[in-house]
Amino acid sequence: MRKAFVRFLALMLVLAIAVTAFSACSSKGKTFMKIEDTEMSVNMFQLFLSRMKGTLSASYGEEALADSFWDTVMSSDGTTYNDHFTAQVLDNTKTYLAALHMFEEEGLELPESYIEEIDAELEELIENDADGSKNTFNSILSSFGVNYKILREAYILEAKIAYLNDYLYGSDGSKISPVLLEEYYQNNYARFKQVFIYTYALVYDTDSDGQEIWYSITNPNRISYDTDATPKKDENDNIVKDKNGDTVYVDEEGKIAYDKKNGKRNPVLGSDGYQLTRDYTTEEIREAVDRAQIIAEQCVEKNYTLFDSFVEKYSEDEGMSEYPGGYYLTAESKYDSPEVLKALFEMEEGEIRTVNSDYGIHVIMKYELDEGGYADRDNSDFFVSTETGGYVFIQKLKEELLAQTLKPYIDKIEIDETLIEGVDIKSIGANFYY
Repeated sequence: MRKAFVRFLALMLVLAIAVTAFSACSSKGKTFMKIEDTEMSVNMFQLFLSRMKGTLSASYGEEALADSFWDTVMSSDGTTYNDHFTAQVLDNTKTYLAALHMFEEEGLELPESYIEEIDAELEELIENDADGSKNTFNSILSSFGVNYKILREAYILEAKIAYLNDYLYGSDGSKISPVLLEEYYQNNYARFKQVFIYTYALVYDTDSDGQEIWYSITNPNRISYDTDATPKKDENDNIVKDKNGDTVYVDEEGKIAYDKKNGKRNPVLGSDGYQLTRDYTTEEIREAVDRAQIIAEQCVEKNYTLFDSFVEKYSEDEGMSEYPGGYYLTAESKYDSPEVLKALFEMEEGEIRTVNSDYGIHVIMKYELDEGGYADRDNSDFFVSTETGGYVFIQKLKEELLAQTLKPYIDKIEIDETLIEGVDIKSIGANFYY
């Protein structure tokens, strides 16, 4: 259960938030932020700072542990990394406080099972990280400005926010209207297809003539022959069979005729487990560039039918046959060619653009989003989480809706700035685990 809370919060606050090296001598610490009777302590802010520093250190490496990194100026107004991320954590802390206040205002109660789960996790941390000693555990936590009680309070706070989110919108987003789902999909996704041409060659199994071997899709141990070709015969005019007893077919040159349309190739893997490649010759690259240019010149903007035919005939992207409706991506999607992703979100619907990447040449067209495309089973790889079985954008949408809901509460927050003078991400320890 605790892991689910952490995943939710990482999404809700965009970046993990954490704590700073501050004395944790009281159980709750001094209140520096409040809405009416709902309070947030300096120590909790430190914890959030330390988590952010841990997250950034994991991304940037050891340089993020040095003061010089945080003193680096990142904008023309003189803002440093320390200024920027400390302010970001402060804003996130306001969101936490607002959510906690709304939780209490709604009269919600965290189920006892949640508390038991948190206590069990903390006991496990004490056992594994501090040899069962709470004093040792508190010593570890002191570099993040907290102790056991404050960390437990933070875990409960996170659980309450996750519970509030599910209460408002449903754990699976079932309380969100179809209109809002469609609106989010239309505003955040883009769809495209591409004629992709490699500028290097992938290495596959070859036969004695150097031809790539095409195997049966249903039975990879059998060859996929083009049965419209000529059966191969030996010197006695007998039909030649392969080791599986299948008739061998050949072309006019006597080379094996493979059924490429209904077959597949076996990649040759290197010692690292990745498919081997070979660089194109200068002539091959020139041919690839010329071919892409000719295709691009023949394409007509917004003529989706024509472009579909080019994709089918010329694209070397096997994903285009697997996803005939195209690829659905957001600006934050992980896509192998970031140049394509960047171009996609600069383009208008129906526009065509040629993009070069490390993999090859992409002639892409941006397609109109089909209404309800996120619910189409054929598109499930882009929208349905293999982990939860729900739509991948539900959590992001829930977080945006919650932010809108919490805005009136955030506006009511009172802050005593004097209590956090000198409390920043630069001075806190990097928290990777708590």
